Amino acid sequence: MGLTSPDDTELDLDLDLDLDLDDTDTLTKIQLKLSHLAHLYNSGKKLFPRHLLADLDAQIDQGKEEVHIDDLDDVRHTYSLKVPGWCADFATSYRINYSSIQTLTCIHPSFPDLSLRDTSPISICYTSSSPSTPSTSSTSTAPSLQAQMQVNPPTFPEISSRFTSSLRKWEESETCKTLIHHLSTLKPTKPIRRIIGFGLGVVSGFDDEFHLARAHAQHGALGTMARTLLNARRRDGGGVEIEDGQEGDGDEIECYAQDPAYSETDEALLRSIGITPLDDPKGFLEIDEETLVFSVSPNVPVKQVVADVQWPGAMVWNTVSLEEGEGRWEKQVRDGEEFWVVPFTTDPDSQRVRRMVQHYTSVPLRDSNEYFGDLTIYVR
Repeated sequence: MGLTSPDDTELDLDLDLDLDLDDTDTLTKIQLKLSHLAHLYNSGKKLFPRHLLADLDAQIDQGKEEVHIDDLDDVRHTYSLKVPGWCADFATSYRINYSSIQTLTCIHPSFPDLSLRDTSPISICYTSSSPSTPSTSSTSTAPSLQAQMQVNPPTFPEISSRFTSSLRKWEESETCKTLIHHLSTLKPTKPIRRIIGFGLGVVSGFDDEFHLARAHAQHGALGTMARTLLNARRRDGGGVEIEDGQEGDGDEIECYAQDPAYSETDEALLRSIGITPLDDPKGFLEIDEETLVFSVSPNVPVKQVVADVQWPGAMVWNTVSLEEGEGRWEKQVRDGEEFWVVPFTTDPDSQRVRRMVQHYTSVPLRDSNEYFGDLTIYVR
């Protein structure tokens, strides 16, 4: 049975699933909850309102051990910023959790009653702050490369030198040249004053060469885009009219990056190349009409957060599908074990995102070097 709000067909929640559920009472509760979520969403209720993120940011800055966050019904929930005892074995720090509309309304075929738990678009979760650290319980007799690097970690000069080498390859790549070409020809309505990257990955970790090269290229792209846009603006006469006696000191384009996985080494390296790291959620709060947002397959729903918080001047991110896909859970078998594959990505599109990008000029970005994948440039 499809569930839609009577006053809007924007969000259509489909319950025609093969559910492992004989309890009709629970099924009725699920239907009522989803219908309520659809009504709130279709009436324009924002999942990620700017004022809510600003309030959370202020609470964190005040050094509180607990924070309070409102859910979609404006009910306030309390979360600890200290790792609770029940997850202390695997978690070392907290993270802000952003739940997309798909996550909030997703019905797991085998565990449908999980959807009855309290679900808030913004909440606090707990995770390891060093996901790339090798496990100490490994039984391998030969130490892995990661283990050797953990014992003898690379020095900052070595990390910086490796980044510089990757940056040189990025600047010589066809993908970089294509990005420069498109940004040189697109004319934003308002000049871009800042570029903010979201979830671009760590630049000093122990990742394999492929993923580390991608992270390096994505951070290098921030500087590439800043130089390209600034040069285009200067070539066109400055873009913004400067009155007599005024200095053109606001001409520069600032670069920022937000990724909760950054270590102190990552942040030091970013600062050394002119990128200011921002704590979550400060990056979202920095967005205005003169901002370019850059993200590549992030682990949070950046597109949906941006659509609610502030429409920027431009975006370079994963191509937005013009139509809603067929979102169905898929059962797969691996090594004799069955498991379900979720029907959406960690940064899914939504009707709000589609409505937003209709107000932008879009150009697909051909990535022949596999640094980004399927990206599109959107300029307002």
